[in-house]
Amino acid sequence: MWLAIPVAAQESLSTLRGTVTDQSGAIVPGVTVTVDEIATNIRVRSVITNHQGNYEMPGLKQGRYRLAASMPGFKTFVADDLILASSQIRRVDIPLEIGTAEAKVTVTASRAVIETEQGKIAAEFGGDRYRDIPIPGNAYGGTYPILATLGNVQSRGGSRPIFAGQPSAQTHMGMDGVKEETLNSQTVNMEHVEELKLVIINNTAEFSRVGYFDTVTKRGTNQYHGEASYYHRNSALGARGFFEGEKTRDLYHTFNLSGSGPVIKNKTFFYGLWNGERVPGQSFRTRNVPTAEMRAGDFSQLLTQASPVTIVDPLNGEAFPGNRIPSSRFSAVSLKMQDRFFPLPNRGAAGALVNNFGWVHPYPSDQYRADVVVARVDHQLSNKDSLYGRFNAYLPRYVLAGNYPALASTRLRQSHSWAAVETHLFSPSLVNTFTFGGNRDGIVDGQVVDGYEAVNGDKVVADLGLQGVNPKGISSRGGGFPSTAITGYSTLTVAFGGPFNDRNFSFADNLNWARGRHVVKAGGELRTYRNYNGRVVDGVYGNLTFDGSLTGNAYADFLLGLPYSSLRLDPLIDRVQRSRELGLFVTDTFKVNGRLTLDYGLRWDYFTATTFEDGLMFNWDPATNAVMVPEDVRSKVSPLYPSNIKLVTGNVVPAPDRGNFVPRVGIAFRLTDRTVLRGGYGVYNEFLGKFVRALTGGPFQISETYFNSIQSGRPVLQFPNPFPTAGASATVPSQSITGYPMQTRNGLIHQFNVTVEQEVHSVGFRLSYIGSRDRDLNYNLGINKPQPSLTPFSAARRPYQPFVGATFAQTDGKTNYDSLTFEVRRNVGWVTFDAHWTWSNNMSNFLNLENPYNHDFWNRDFTARHRVVLNTLWDLPFGRGRRFLTSVPGGLNHVIGGWRLAWLAYLQTGQYFSPGFSGADPSNTNTSGGLPDRIADGNFEPDSRSLDRWFGVTAFARPQAGRFGNSGVNVLQGPGLNNQNISISKRFALSERFHLDYMTMISNLFNHPNFDFPASNISAAGPGVITTQQGF
Repeated sequence: MWLAIPVAAQESLSTLRGTVTDQSGAIVPGVTVTVDEIATNIRVRSVITNHQGNYEMPGLKQGRYRLAASMPGFKTFVADDLILASSQIRRVDIPLEIGTAEAKVTVTASRAVIETEQGKIAAEFGGDRYRDIPIPGNAYGGTYPILATLGNVQSRGGSRPIFAGQPSAQTHMGMDGVKEETLNSQTVNMEHVEELKLVIINNTAEFSRVGYFDTVTKRGTNQYHGEASYYHRNSALGARGFFEGEKTRDLYHTFNLSGSGPVIKNKTFFYGLWNGERVPGQSFRTRNVPTAEMRAGDFSQLLTQASPVTIVDPLNGEAFPGNRIPSSRFSAVSLKMQDRFFPLPNRGAAGALVNNFGWVHPYPSDQYRADVVVARVDHQLSNKDSLYGRFNAYLPRYVLAGNYPALASTRLRQSHSWAAVETHLFSPSLVNTFTFGGNRDGIVDGQVVDGYEAVNGDKVVADLGLQGVNPKGISSRGGGFPSTAITGYSTLTVAFGGPFNDRNFSFADNLNWARGRHVVKAGGELRTYRNYNGRVVDGVYGNLTFDGSLTGNAYADFLLGLPYSSLRLDPLIDRVQRSRELGLFVTDTFKVNGRLTLDYGLRWDYFTATTFEDGLMFNWDPATNAVMVPEDVRSKVSPLYPSNIKLVTGNVVPAPDRGNFVPRVGIAFRLTDRTVLRGGYGVYNEFLGKFVRALTGGPFQISETYFNSIQSGRPVLQFPNPFPTAGASATVPSQSITGYPMQTRNGLIHQFNVTVEQEVHSVGFRLSYIGSRDRDLNYNLGINKPQPSLTPFSAARRPYQPFVGATFAQTDGKTNYDSLTFEVRRNVGWVTFDAHWTWSNNMSNFLNLENPYNHDFWNRDFTARHRVVLNTLWDLPFGRGRRFLTSVPGGLNHVIGGWRLAWLAYLQTGQYFSPGFSGADPSNTNTSGGLPDRIADGNFEPDSRSLDRWFGVTAFARPQAGRFGNSGVNVLQGPGLNNQNISISKRFALSERFHLDYMTMISNLFNHPNFDFPASNISAAGPGVITTQQGF
């Protein structure tokens, strides 16, 4: 039998530890303790207990093991089927009995019931459970909500898990311990996953982020295994969507082929998988569209509604007779855009203004076709060196619905990831792991896919007769559209085409050394990020906004061709940006005694600023109101850049924060063998994002922003050319600017928890208080607004002339998070379950970005005050090997035996959202719309809410002149969530080596509709009305 070591990246490696005692409870030093991996029959570790009777086995990968302890004069102790999760420290104490070594005492260890060794809070989800739990679809993301403390990570379309109130940027995704930035953007199924592991609270200093999500892939063993599976979902077996007029076709086919086994027995193993997804389904959409009367200029209906709206002729300030606009006043561009892209109403009562159009997009809401390939090879070089290599490829195709039927877009994608890990065993207590990994995510938009071709911006502009956009004739590379936002309706837009790809690399080395009562870990990781963007930037064909500020109704403004604002730009394309981060750490686990364990460590993080390969970068200093550019690219500043903007040369790249040293500490105290008091405190450096601070245009990419007004009875901006002419008042293009401090300062996240765990008859109970205090957080704030005033706005009142908008990064953000979590869990037996309830409160002081002078604390929008999740598996107690009817004949056993029932339930209260208004600037700060005044609470009691009246619209009003609205941010609570799924499954034994697994799943068992937020703009049609369901 080999003495070998496992191969896995350091962050996914685990540890076995324990104390050996005799029957009197005295410690026993000098005992040989071995661990064998069951699947490969490889002995992965052999150690001898120290003078205190303790053993420590660091550097073990996730899997099933057999632990044995032997010493002359004692019976051999064997703990069989010991399940070790990824990144777990598990204690297995060994009681020896007097006897001969040939005699054995064997116990089944299975999974740990409670955490006894660390202060952090983690959760894991075995791939074997995935097939039994009724999770809709087959993606990683479907598992997020069932893991403890992960409230609201799936609802509202969230694509990355939210860890204890922290935004997704503070979460790292990984695969086999290697950082995998594109993992969560893949809807790859779980067939190749052995285990999902989440370290949620109080990560040790090994980890840079607050939360860490790791996927452990399957690997080969000494037995050959082959598998073919098929997953099918069909709308014929489901209910009609709540807002659908008729059931939309929903078909889903997933095919899986996988194989694994030894290449060289006990030495080299392989695993491979192909997964094919074919989704010939459809997706149903609803939108607001103008009524037939409004399309013809007849707005008389608005005079009879609860809050009447009078349509005013902006040229003379008088009301249009009967609220009807003569067709002779219509813009030809508007009419063409209306006829081609705004369909007529086809649902709802006559004259309905909201949710009055529905259509079936002939493709699903995600990819309609995808192929996945996974390959992994594990190799034992010697009894001291092991390595593995893994490669993943994900190849999806999309035809994605737009906001209206004619505005669909296309996408081709290729995502690849790879990893190579080498582990060296210097001694049983000294392990080193080197990891190299990377990923590439390549996207091309706007190509012909499955015969579908998106609209082409060049042709659209020509057909509409729109003038003044794209003066240089830049090709859209497929797709593209003059983005048109009309308050009360979804924006008319199509994504621009072109290639886009991310390419990231990771290099890490980690050393794990166990000595005496200490386990020291030290290491570091370098990550490099590169992004190429060949897409044409939105705005080439113009960004046009109609908000009702000229006539009193946004669609009336549109018919007249009078935008509130217009924007066009001369873009930089085909650019490459880069950034890096480096992290170093050292930790020590100190076993003070047999019951008390301390973890403490220190981490240092270094994050570079984003740079562009072409050198076309800039910055802005509010103190001097100067735009800075590098000396060597001064000549490339656009000749159209306004000469009245102060331009200086010098360094523009902010210096990284070099003082990012942060401590971590954890404690676990075993009050008894079945009761643990534990907790932790850690400080984490705020991660600003790979390319968040990319200054992409500035003086090298002219962006022209104009605002409309009526001068001498004539509009400054009007179709067909919604930009100023030579004789207009705006003689130079209006510019906005963004700047960042030249010395970066990363915020600090202080996280802590206090946890009590109790094991009772193999059932674990956990009660945790979890909190965090985030301080000095970075956020961008517009600082060019004057103080609210009764004085009408003029550009001269802006603090930073001659800019329209001026944004500068602030470093005074604060977030307070508090939560209580109670979890009950049973891992073994014929009934297993995991049920948890979480109460949370999460508030920040930088949410009111409309008003730069307000720093009050408000609810975070992704907060759900209460959340309950239950998942349970029940092996029905009938048939051979079960509790009842154990002696039934074989034929009958095939019918009644081996069935398993699973139930998964999600329940949560509503998340928060904000009211709003539009079409006016009462603060006289050139801010169109925003938060209204709040004159009453606005939240109805639960039994008073309805789809047509979710909140009290009359509790909010347009603000009084001379100030911003006094309503808070996220003061309204949206609909909650109630979703329950069940499945029933059975394994049919076809022979000793072959079996067939069958499962039927019912999603949303009680067909309970889970609604999305209501319309919240009190100035638009249908405020307080819910028209869509959550994408759950």
